[in-house]
Amino acid sequence: MNIVLLILLILATISILIFCAFFVFPWFFGAPYDVSRKPALKNIVKLTNPKKGDKIAELGSGDGRVCVALAGKNKYAEIHGYEINPFLVLISRYKIKKMNLQNRVKIYWKNFWNVNLKNFNKIVFFQFSTITEKLENKFENELKKGTKIISHNWKLPTWKIKKQLGRDHLSYGIVYLYEK
Repeated sequence: MNIVLLILLILATISILIFCAFFVFPWFFGAPYDVSRKPALKNIVKLTNPKKGDKIAELGSGDGRVCVALAGKNKYAEIHGYEINPFLVLISRYKIKKMNLQNRVKIYWKNFWNVNLKNFNKIVFFQFSTITEKLENKFENELKKGTKIISHNWKLPTWKIKKQLGRDHLSYGIVYLYEK
């Protein structure tokens, strides 16, 4: 076999595996990787409004940009990101270390369905509508009264929206605030 052809085959296989890790496999567990763009990110930070003493969880923290933005808003808030994609966990941890935020932001390579959220007073997520009903049940069972939930793009099916920021669903991303 030609060495060039072998190298191309190896590179193609690696590319397919990376694509599957970021975009295909996550469909089976929640949502594929998608970034929160700047307008939505600003609205997420505004609605989350991190304060001293807050313990915030991001469910599906992706590349860590939301956790980093929240940590930048208040140096006393405690931020925890949960992500099942090991590549994104490594990217997040690298960013956090590079920005010297490791004492305030923790990223876990963990499925958030296996995390009890009772100790968090604010929850942020960017998950598909296919799992928001299941998320509602998790929130009902685990969150304390008064916990704030911030959702990027996807509504909780039966909860009342307390506040909404952003314009259209596709380009800017609407951000919703709920309270248990």
